[in-house]
Formats: sequence, C-alpha cells, structure tokens
Amino acid sequence: MAIDIPKVEKIIHIQNQIMKQYEFVPHDVRLINKYNLHLTIMFLGEKTDFEVREIITNLKSLDFDPFEIRFTNVGCFPKNTNPSVIWLGLDNQSSKKLNDLYDAISKLLQKNIGYGKETRKDSSEEKSVYVPHLTIFRINRHSKSRIFFDPIFQFDPFSDEICQIKLKRSMLTADGPKYSDLFTIDARA
Repeated sequence: MAIDIPKVEKIIHIQNQIMKQYEFVPHDVRLINKYNLHLTIMFLGEKTDFEVREIITNLKSLDFDPFEIRFTNVGCFPKNTNPSVIWLGLDNQSSKKLNDLYDAISKLLQKNIGYGKETRKDSSEEKSVYVPHLTIFRINRHSKSRIFFDPIFQFDPFSDEICQIKLKRSMLTADGPKYSDLFTIDARA
C-alpha cells in the first residue's frame, strides 16, 4: 500500500541539493528514481494472485477524505554513521494522519485475511512500527567509503494533497525495484 507523491520535482530538487551539499558520489549513494518515489503505508510481502484478489476485495471498503501531507525534515536509518537509507520526514499532523490510515488498512486486512499491523512492545504499551517517511536515497552497502549523514540539512517545507492510495506490486530487478499499480482507491469527492 502506497501513496504516489504528486510534487516529485520538489523531491528531485532536494535530492540534488543533498548530493551537492554532502558531496555524495553515485557509486556510494543511489538516488531513488522519480518513478519509484512513493510513501509506503504498508508492505505486504510476497502474495499469490488469490491473496491479491482478497486484499483488493477488502480494500474496496476503505473510505477516506483527501488530506494534506507536509514534508518538513530529513533523516536516516539506522544511524548517521553508515546509514542505509536517507529519507524525508513529515510533520506530526501528517504522520498522525498516515498512522490512522495504516491502522484502518490493518483492521480491514486483519479482519478478513489475517494480515494485521506490526507492533513492538515499548514499556507497558504496544506501539506501531510504522514510521511515515519517503525514502530518497539508498546507500550502497558494498561501498568502501564511510558515509556520514548529519540530518541538519534544511529545505523549504512543502505540502502535497493526497487523493489516492494504491496497492503496488514490486518486482526486484538488477536495476532496482520496478513498481506497478494493482489497485487504486480514490478519496471521497
């Protein structure tokens, strides 16, 4: 489950700024192609055709209003020294909206096909492991260079209106993943 980002040109501009500011070289850092930029809501893994049809049937009852997301910061996983991913983050309101959507999708899929939300035990309560972010770079794990990313990079925050959620299929290729849309859910008009 994913959201395509309408203002992809803004993302490309930020990618280019980061490449220049941090003096990344293409051998060490792989830019996420503009056709692959999307905000993952839920990764469902390998599914049979039958399971995909069941998922689509259940997703047909998902109902949501158009909403705005606002990109405000950058970060990386798992840590600043030798990260594997550099991402754009969202403001609290956007993250809450996406977590609510994640919960709604989880409930639909858990009730009917047994696929629920991932959680981790944190103190006495369970918390969702979903952290909304947009991956903009992947670090080449075979690089001999040590990458350090200090997430103090500044950019002008921007918003995007979200009117669709998509079920996507990813096919791994030698050139990286290729995505195709299997099902689109439009927001209420």
